Amino acid sequence: MKNSNIKKIFATILEPIAFGLLALLFIIPSITVVNLEPLTKKLKDLDVLGVSEKAELEIEIVGGSHQIFSREKIKEEEEGIFSYTTTITRRDSDRYSKPILVIKNNRNQESKIEVYGHTNLPTKSDISLIIDDQVYRLESPSGDVTSHKILLAPNGEYTVFLAIESFSDVQFNEDFELEIRELE
Repeated sequence: MKNSNIKKIFATILEPIAFGLLALLFIIPSITVVNLEPLTKKLKDLDVLGVSEKAELEIEIVGGSHQIFSREKIKEEEEGIFSYTTTITRRDSDRYSKPILVIKNNRNQESKIEVYGHTNLPTKSDISLIIDDQVYRLESPSGDVTSHKILLAPNGEYTVFLAIESFSDVQFNEDFELEIRELE
């Protein structure tokens, strides 16, 4: 009788506790292994004293291939001055355009940039930038070069298109340079 009473207590109280401990024996190591796996997602840059974002102007090249735009490069000449260069190959008389840059204003306030672009040889081509359906003529067919000041909205992202229009065939390659200067 005493022996069956002990078995009954063991079955009702100690057996579930034993199964719980046995389950934890497998669960804890598997959680440890999952936590040790490397993270594959990009973590945000966090400041030690709090969350901070890089409040600056970012300019990235779009890249890709195009029938007349080749050898695209962008570099930061100095703090706040970027230089984009490309080779415009020989072409038929027509209008061509391509997305070339993505400009991000990571600040919480408006930023102003100045753009100035030109070719070294006059080809009687009309060269302009298109930003948010607004056209900014950089070089007119007569060879006149114009700079433009553009206001960027806070935390805005803009895709910049380079458009070129020629009314006659151009039989040689030309280098195009675009300077983007951040104004204070």
